[in-house]
Amino acid sequence: MRESMTTERAFLAPAIFRGRQMNKVKTAVIVDDNPPTRTLIFEVLKGIGIKDIVQAINGEDAIAKIRETSPHLVIMDWKMDVMDGLECTQRIRSGIDGIDQKIPIVLLTGMVGTDAEKRAYGAGVDLFLEKPFSIKKLHSGIVKILGPA
Repeated sequence: MRESMTTERAFLAPAIFRGRQMNKVKTAVIVDDNPPTRTLIFEVLKGIGIKDIVQAINGEDAIAKIRETSPHLVIMDWKMDVMDGLECTQRIRSGIDGIDQKIPIVLLTGMVGTDAEKRAYGAGVDLFLEKPFSIKKLHSGIVKILGPA
């Protein structure tokens, strides 16, 4: 059975995670059209020591905010209006508007199965996480894609 993220657990993040890898991440962009999900991820990232967290509501908004902030990490939903997470990932990987093509990207999605995962990795995401996901899984995935401290 999966351990779902909850608001309670989000506030426990500092006690759970003491990894030096988070010191590498000063700025992150959260991209999701669901305000409660954005808030939850915001609290988790804040809890693990990320200071500058910018929120976007879709891929188009994300591109503008990524261009402005040059983040060290992007966490985004797949299914969004205007521009979805896959298209946004492809644009980031193309270096659109001078954006760093190598920004680590975590894709969160309710889409399940091998085909969805292949499409996501094919678009250029660094980590594919199915919803619901645990805080522990999100953190270990971030540590994995960022590499050693």
